[in-house]
Amino acid sequence: MFNRHYRKVKILFGLTDIALTAIAFLAAYETRARIHLERAFFLDYRIGGLLLLLSAACWVVIGYWLNVYEKLDSAHPRVVLRDTFRQCALGAIALVLAQYLTRLDLSRPFVLIFAVYAWVILCLFRIYAGPWVGRVRRE
Repeated sequence: MFNRHYRKVKILFGLTDIALTAIAFLAAYETRARIHLERAFFLDYRIGGLLLLLSAACWVVIGYWLNVYEKLDSAHPRVVLRDTFRQCALGAIALVLAQYLTRLDLSRPFVLIFAVYAWVILCLFRIYAGPWVGRVRRE
């Protein structure tokens, strides 16, 4: 009985990770597009959508791999910050690796801004959602 309930909570957190990662991706894209560096930055809709899907999938897979969703209700904020940092760092590395394999010319500041935005957004959500997860799992 509890395994099914835990799976539902993990799926819910995976879906929220997808939504929050998409928000971070779009915010990073807008931020990088508005920053005037040496080169102009834009992504084609197909490539941008593909990178968004790839990054959201990587974030969820890395979250499951690191067991981030298991610790959210009982973890201290320091543990949440550390685990989310590891998840975002590995997600950024996966994005750079995908860029390298597909020979895309992706902006390094964009990847950095995206990783930082994702870390901040996910940390804020996970720290404030921790008590709610405990209540949901107890019921």
